Amino acid sequence: MKLLKPNKLAFGLIFSFSIVLLATQENFAQSGIFSKKNKLNQYSTLGIGGGSSHYFGDLSPYQYFYYGLITNVRWNATINYTRQLSPQVAARVGFTWARIAGDDYTYSQHNIDKFFQPFLRNLHFRNDIKEFTLTGLFNLLPQYSKGPQGRSAIMPYTFIGFGFYAHNPQARDVATVNPATGAVTLGGWTNLKDKQTSGQGINPTAPKAYSLIQPVVPLGLGLKIKINEKFDLGIEGGLRITPFDYLDDVGKSDYPDPASLAAISPLSVAFANRAGEDYSAMTGSSRLKDFFNITTDPVKMTPYIGGALAGNPTPALNGTSIVGYPNSARGSKRWDSYFTTQLTLSYVISSPIKCPPIK
Repeated sequence: MKLLKPNKLAFGLIFSFSIVLLATQENFAQSGIFSKKNKLNQYSTLGIGGGSSHYFGDLSPYQYFYYGLITNVRWNATINYTRQLSPQVAARVGFTWARIAGDDYTYSQHNIDKFFQPFLRNLHFRNDIKEFTLTGLFNLLPQYSKGPQGRSAIMPYTFIGFGFYAHNPQARDVATVNPATGAVTLGGWTNLKDKQTSGQGINPTAPKAYSLIQPVVPLGLGLKIKINEKFDLGIEGGLRITPFDYLDDVGKSDYPDPASLAAISPLSVAFANRAGEDYSAMTGSSRLKDFFNITTDPVKMTPYIGGALAGNPTPALNGTSIVGYPNSARGSKRWDSYFTTQLTLSYVISSPIKCPPIK
């Protein structure tokens, strides 16, 4: 499937959003958003809030979305300015900082027999997303009173918008173990893009290097609750659709040749294939027992190496010979996305409306 370029995608979404905005107004020219009769309905709010962030992608598959809602949950913070254009329609400009994360080891612990393949792969990431969006909000119930003082006590709404975000996926260095005490020390965080871990650009058939600026389409549902004349409480859940496959630094490609990655950086080799690590880089937990149980199971190992391993297999000794170059795909072709929940407190900014002089 041929994907739209970001500029064409942006044009199409903005055009579609404009049509929807106009369609919500009856007799637009006379009583619509920008008519003089509608000024009583127009006011602004300034909001600040935060909530949770949930990632879906190669390390959190869509078919098990419910696990993605409870696994590797992170946070987000937001600030926005909203202009109520009519009783039913508002426009919002917002900035959200959302951290997302994924980890094959943590995900596999939900059901190690079902998710033994992610366990063997053992990739992980985190990504701080700085998101700027322009969003249309559409009330789902009629609002009969006019102006900020007449707003409904409770109002459900839906929203859709368009924007851009900056991001930079990272991963932890390999965890180290103190041989005297057995204590595990987690590594620091390293940026992944320049390590070319999916083989970006190392040869003509490899994936192209991805950009750290990408488009996003937020859509979802919310509920506004009037606290008093000046404050509203907002509860919102929104999916962020991204026409992009490297939020997690994992895309549809095979593992790159370690020799080619070594020419870039020794760290490129280490971060491209994490199957040989005895300890989880994110949690410090030992992978030895689960690895042994999986690799000595002939059914699980047949697709990889034709049968079970003998002896006492460990990730350090056998991991990269099972998972990696040249016999494994590193990820899939589906776009990544993220979901946010937000609780927002909004302050109502309204100008007093002067009554016309009595003649």
